[in-house]
Amino acid sequence: MKEMLVRDIMQIGVPACEADSSLTDVARLLSEEARDVLVVMGEKGVMGVVSQSDLVRAFLSGHHSMTAQDIMTSDVYSVAPDIPLKTAIQKMLDKGVHQVLVVRDNGGTPAPTGVLSKRHLVELMAE
Repeated sequence: MKEMLVRDIMQIGVPACEADSSLTDVARLLSEEARDVLVVMGEKGVMGVVSQSDLVRAFLSGHHSMTAQDIMTSDVYSVAPDIPLKTAIQKMLDKGVHQVLVVRDNGGTPAPTGVLSKRHLVELMAE
């Protein structure tokens, strides 16, 4: 059996927002897209990500006046779509993250193309 690659199970597409997006808009995008993470974009590309966990923490902190930039995680972990799935899983475990961005090289600039999350792995195991 051929070794599985990240691209074999990643969720294609990455919903994104601007840094100054309200948390209501961020929550709406995550909910409507049924996604685990939203990419925060700036002038130079990816600034960070907002996860469901980030939103839940913000809920306790007067989230009504906060923006995506206020709660985003700026340490964004990424993998290439053509690496072995087991390598990506080990990176997620080593970093203690629930998801990683899948990026491809776009002429020297990394371009997000998808997401690999622990939920995708659980769904794969359930098949």
